[in-house]
Amino acid sequence: MRKLDVTVLKNGETFLHGTFDVADGDYEIVKGLMDQVDMDHGQAASLLAGFMHAKDVGSVTDDMGKIAMIATVYMLEAGETAIEIPLESVEGLPS
Repeated sequence: MRKLDVTVLKNGETFLHGTFDVADGDYEIVKGLMDQVDMDHGQAASLLAGFMHAKDVGSVTDDMGKIAMIATVYMLEAGETAIEIPLESVEGLPS
């Protein structure tokens, strides 16, 4: 089992926190598909933060879970084991 600890920060404070677990068999399958995925570190972080927020306010679909798993494997392959993702406010949008 591989694990990624994720903390989403809002205004410097913990807003969301969770652990993404990927079974070894699933990890190897997704890792084998990574050359077909066009993703960077920031996109993976945004996907994970979005998934966590969606799960916090309602239900998530199986497809959302699969995308979060791809982002998790991306981060783990980049050597990450614990990440902090700051939410950035956009002027004029509600926070």
